[in-house]
Amino acid sequence: MKNVILVLFILAGKLVFAQDHFSNCSAVFLEDKMIVEEYSKNAKCKIAKDTKGWISAGTVSLGEKAEITSKFAFGIAIKDAETGTITMFSPKIFKKIEAEKVLAKCKRGDSVIIMTTDDEYSLPHNELLVY
Repeated sequence: MKNVILVLFILAGKLVFAQDHFSNCSAVFLEDKMIVEEYSKNAKCKIAKDTKGWISAGTVSLGEKAEITSKFAFGIAIKDAETGTITMFSPKIFKKIEAEKVLAKCKRGDSVIIMTTDDEYSLPHNELLVY
């Protein structure tokens, strides 16, 4: 009987704290300007090897002009162009980072991958091709 009550409390707790997965539209920004050219299913993200400025990620308001509404923490990985191998840039979690620090570890053709730390955020344009 105790086990049944415990299971019921656990299930009730999950229902109370449940969130909709990927319910907030978000994007990657450079100096608070969205990197992807348009927020659509087929859009691509590119970043020049010599880019300077702050990279951040955040929720967006998609009106006449896409605007960042709030920033969130993210992880960074780098995908090697030749092998497809994905490695962590750093075990740290960031709210913003200087682009030049990340791009120093990349070569043209690699991709910078921005990873959300919470499944509340939908980040469809998370791979930035370095050119």
